[in-house]
Amino acid sequence: MNKIPVAILAATGSVGQRFVQLLDQHPWFQVVALTGSERGHGKPYGEVCRWLLADPMPE
Repeated sequence: MNKIPVAILAATGSVGQRFVQLLDQHPWFQVVALTGSERGHGKPYGEVCRWLLADPMPE
């Protein structure tokens, strides 16, 4: 089964982080893009995101 490609908007905010967490190992969806503010343009997600959730940031 092919996974459905998805993008997460505002991925550095708390709601976006929750979506990143929920979709990380989802059997139906594959995260193909993350968006955030301009200050993080071109930088790795882990570098621009101050992870707010209790569980560790997915790799």
